[in-house]
Order: sequence, then C-alpha cells, then structure tokens
Amino acid sequence: MQSLRAINTNLSVSALFAPSRVCSVASRHYCFGNEEMDSNSFNTGNHQRLQQMIRAKRFDKAQNYYDSLLRQGFRPTLTTNYIAAELYVKQDKDDQAYQLLETLKEESSFVDARVYNPLICAFAVNGKIDKAEELVESMRQENITPNGGTYSALVRGYANEGIMDKAMETIQTMRNSRIVPNHHTYNHVVDGYSRIGQMDEAQGILDQYKADGALPTNNMYRSIISGYFKQGNVDKALAVLEDMKNSGNDIDARIYNALVVGYSFNGMFDEARDVIKQMNDANVAPNIFTHSALVRGYVRKEMYNEALDVINNMKEEGIDRTRQIYATIVNQLIRSEEAQQALDVIEMMRADNFSPLSYMFNDIAAIFEKNGEVDRARELIAQSEQEKDAAVNSRQSHRRSPRQREDQDANEYSF
Repeated sequence: MQSLRAINTNLSVSALFAPSRVCSVASRHYCFGNEEMDSNSFNTGNHQRLQQMIRAKRFDKAQNYYDSLLRQGFRPTLTTNYIAAELYVKQDKDDQAYQLLETLKEESSFVDARVYNPLICAFAVNGKIDKAEELVESMRQENITPNGGTYSALVRGYANEGIMDKAMETIQTMRNSRIVPNHHTYNHVVDGYSRIGQMDEAQGILDQYKADGALPTNNMYRSIISGYFKQGNVDKALAVLEDMKNSGNDIDARIYNALVVGYSFNGMFDEARDVIKQMNDANVAPNIFTHSALVRGYVRKEMYNEALDVINNMKEEGIDRTRQIYATIVNQLIRSEEAQQALDVIEMMRADNFSPLSYMFNDIAAIFEKNGEVDRARELIAQSEQEKDAAVNSRQSHRRSPRQREDQDANEYSF
C-alpha cells in the first residue's frame, strides 16, 4: 500500500486539515465552503429531524416535513440540498434527484461544484458510485472543477464498496490538485480497509498519521479494533486499544460498543459483560446497540436463554427495546427448526408490545408441516391471517383523506 508520505512527499498529514470546513448533521459529514444562513433558512433542528426520519426509513413523513417547510417559506441551505438529494436517492427516485440538480443549476447565479455535490454525495454513499462518477465527468465536460466535497464523497463511496484502489487514487488526485483531504476522508479509507479485512493497510494509514504528527480519531481506532476482532485476532484489537489510550484519546460509547461487539462475536461473553460494567463505572450509559451486540453474540452460539436474559435486563433498566432485537432470536430459532421456542419468543414480543412479522408464522408453520404436525401448521397460518386482517383494518380506520393529511401536517410542522 502507498503510504501517505508516498502519495505526496511535500505535505504532511497534519498540515492537510486546517483549511477544511466540515458540517456534521446527525453523524453525516458534508464538506463544502461557507453557506449563508438566516432566520428564514432551514436550521440545524430541521436538518436533524429530517435525518432522523430518513434513518428510520420514514421517507413519506420526511418528504411531508420537507415540503411543509418549503410552503412556510423556509429557504434550503446547502446542507438541506444534501439531505433532500439523499432522501430521493434512498427511495430510488433518481429522476427526482436529477430534477433537484437541474433546479439548483437554474436557481444558482454561478454554477460550481457545490451545486453538483449534494447529488454526487447521495449517489456515492448509497451504493450508486457509477452515477456519482458520471456526474463528476459531466462537471468536467462543463469546465466545472471538482472541489474537496466532490472528492470526499467519491472516497467515501469507494470505501463503502471496498474499492480501495479507487479511494486512494482519488486522494492522490485531491492532493495533486492542491486540495486538502480532511480527517473524515481518511476515516472512510481506514474503515474501508478494515471492513474488507486488509488490516495491514488500515494499520499502515493509522501509523503514518501518527508519524506525520496528526492525532488519529476515535473512528479510525474503532474501525481497526473492529476489523481485528472480526478476524478473531483479539490480541491485536486490544493492542490497538492500548495504543489509543496511550495517544490520549478518551474511550467513548462507540469504542465501548465496538469492544462489546468484538468480544461477543468471538464468544468471550465474560469480557463483553465486563466492558458493560466498565461503561457504567465510567458513567457511559450502555444503549440498545450495546445490548443488541450481546444478544447477537449469544444467538450466534445458540445460547437463547442468555440472550433473553439480556432483554429482560434491558426491561428492568428501562432501556428501549426494538422488534429487531427479538427478531434476531426468532430468526435463528427458525433456522434451527426450533418451532415451539420461536413461538415462545414471539409471545414475549407481544407482551413487550411488538407485533410479530407475518413471515415468522409462515416459516414456523413450515417447520410444523415438515414434522408432520399439519393441523398445527394450519392453525398457525389461520392465526397469522387473522392478525394481518386486523392490522389492515386498523390502518384503514385511521387512514386520512388528502385534505385531512395536509391539515394535520400543516399543524404538526408549523412553528
């Protein structure tokens, strides 16, 4: 792997970061120049709420919220454009995303990379890197010069797809163009190498960072720790953790969670539970991700009672559960053809106010039928259909007319 020095011997890593400006919206980072904001612009709260809806895949609600703000006269900022482009691309509404780009071009007094970057970023980070590349080529044909945000989006997209040679080539292009990669860009590269198991390359970037006088971020350390755990190399993962401590980085919730995930993945449950104890001692509250990691580890080892004990402890401690944490157990029990145990966990879901998914009943019924319990299978399918009909009727009774929906949205999203 090319070291960072080999990419450009005239610039140290530590000298690369100062000029960069990064906007962080709900853990999504965008690189761009200064943007004008006033009281009539979309604000950070609006952006965070949109991002929360998108992460929860509540796309219709996000679209309604976005449209309602426009109707109230709020002006989109550059960050808003990134989020709107992502909203369209995540729904595979690429035509509408392209229309957004055309609208931005028409409304801009000067078309530069900032107009293209929202759509390039949306395509790049959502598995459509080829379309991002096509847009960059279109920019060049129109004599528009890519900027740091353009290249950073490409690096992230390549890293997400594991195309690390292209990621490093893009960084080389940035530096040749005298564009300064920021630490988020290198975070993506370290994470990309770690996720595909090329730990020497990931470690090499981290080591070169330190050699150039820059302080690696917690995200870099977390990626490498997780990569080593995934390979079963616990000693190296812990060595990286020790290096992180010696570098002066504080252990945050994500690092703790990475340790719980790593230990659980390797069946080291005493160590995983000890990390949770360390979190409590350090006043870092374990969250659903912490406990879900422990549940997945137990399920992987078919230790179902222990997995259910984790969920019961979550209830006692007032930690929110999700349907997915139960589904993790149910799905593995179905794969193991443990039909009755799967039904027992479904009853626990119901008691915790989570509705089971219909496929669960169908799969469990198939197990009963395979075992010659045909009547039991039919009863289960009939029960599933009754529950499905009840859910449909409930939704229809709460269905609103377009006018009712518009009135409610206007009230809900007014300020």
